[in-house]
Amino acid sequence: MRWHLYRIEQRVREAFVRDAFSEYEDPELRRLARAVYSLPGLPYKVFALMRFDGLTYEQIAERLHISPQRVQNEMGRAMTLIIRSKKRQQREGW
Repeated sequence: MRWHLYRIEQRVREAFVRDAFSEYEDPELRRLARAVYSLPGLPYKVFALMRFDGLTYEQIAERLHISPQRVQNEMGRAMTLIIRSKKRQQREGW
């Protein structure tokens, strides 16, 4: 159920960032930025703490009060959502 809600939430967020990041000349980089910033709550937090702050699964788990396994699962979801968003943006011509 959570996975389905994440996909719906991401679609809504994508609508708000559709024209964002026009300062990036490379369309692939623009799609990546939109995909990352359209991630739903927990997957975004986990992704940001890992990729932007360089924290480990254990550090993220401690900070967010969840298990390291949950961090790993949410990171996997974040990566899947990013890939799907980039493909959707390219397919729809953004």
